[in-house]
Amino acid sequence: MDTMRREEIATVWTTPSGSPERFIWHQRRFVVCARPIPWMDRVRWWNNTSELVDTKQSRMVERPMWQVQGKALDDGEMLIFDLAVADGPHWSIRVVSD
Repeated sequence: MDTMRREEIATVWTTPSGSPERFIWHQRRFVVCARPIPWMDRVRWWNNTSELVDTKQSRMVERPMWQVQGKALDDGEMLIFDLAVADGPHWSIRVVSD
C-alpha cells in the first residue's frame, strides 16, 4: 500500500447528515463508494498553533475527519482519502492511499 501525506484541497459535496458523498480533487471527480468512516484527528498545537481549528466559541485541538474510499469517474481508480471537515465545500486532504 502506497500512502502519501498531503495538504491539498478538495471540493466536497455531502449528504444531509454531513458525510461526504462526492468530491473533486486535481480536476478529477470522485464518488464515495463505501460507507465513510468518521474519526477525530489530534492537532499538533505544540508545533504550530496555525493548525488549531477555529470555531465560533474557541480554538479546538481536535479536528473532525472522514476516511472515504473514492472511485474516480474518469478511469475507475480506487483510492482511500482522509478528509478534514471544513465549514464550506473546500476540505483539506490529509492522506491519500491506494
